[in-house]
Amino acid sequence: MASQLLACLSSLPIAVVYGSLSLFISILHNVFLLYYVDTFVSVYKIDKLSFWIGETIFLIWNSLNDPLFGWLSDRAFLSTQQSGIEISSPEVVLKRLRALNHNGPLFALSFLAFWIAWAHPGLQFLICLCLYDSFLTMVDLNQNALLADLAVSAKDRTGLNFYSSLFSAIGSLSVFMSYAVWNKEDFFSFRIFCMALALSSAVGFIVATWLLRQRFQSEGQVKWDERAALKELYIDKPSVQQVKRITLSEYLKQLSRHRNFLWFVSMNLIQVGVAWYSL
Repeated sequence: MASQLLACLSSLPIAVVYGSLSLFISILHNVFLLYYVDTFVSVYKIDKLSFWIGETIFLIWNSLNDPLFGWLSDRAFLSTQQSGIEISSPEVVLKRLRALNHNGPLFALSFLAFWIAWAHPGLQFLICLCLYDSFLTMVDLNQNALLADLAVSAKDRTGLNFYSSLFSAIGSLSVFMSYAVWNKEDFFSFRIFCMALALSSAVGFIVATWLLRQRFQSEGQVKWDERAALKELYIDKPSVQQVKRITLSEYLKQLSRHRNFLWFVSMNLIQVGVAWYSL
């Protein structure tokens, strides 16, 4: 039975497996957006001062962690690009998959931390928000970057985007299911529901990344090896230079020179601020 299930999963198209990652994100994130404020205000009875302090710190962290985690994720690739050393796409894809394999279950665990009281409400609110947003950023960053690495043609990317959007829409069903168990007076059933969602998401990330890695190593690696062999026939290899690691300050300095990035960060700060303070 297990071997049949494994064979069935292994036969799924890469686009379907990639799209399923959006399902494992959306089943948690939609529930989080709907209930986390109500949980801390109505169930944990957080005071107003602690709530707004937590939201303000989270607002700042949410605006800063995108470029920070982008640098942490790609600093090795940024350094090799500056030194003229080429990194093959298979190496990039496998790195993305390892990151999703590690951060996906941690994202599910950070989601679960909201629904179990384990500290003072104000402290738990701040820690849970920052941890959850950190792992969500890492998962989103690597999933979106993986799209460009897995598909080169516009047709293939359209297929990946289609299944990603489809599974994201399916994941929103978790919100409708949550109405059956949400009860401020008796929180036990909702906690069990969230534990089931978190477990499903964590297992889903592990299985999906494993399937993508197996499929890519068996199919994608052959294609890239053929391309590399053809490239060597026509292009001389560049001389190997010493790799210079780019620092965070250099990375931020480079970003600060891009006007589009500054506009993006400013608008993101305003958008997130309006969204949180309107709750």
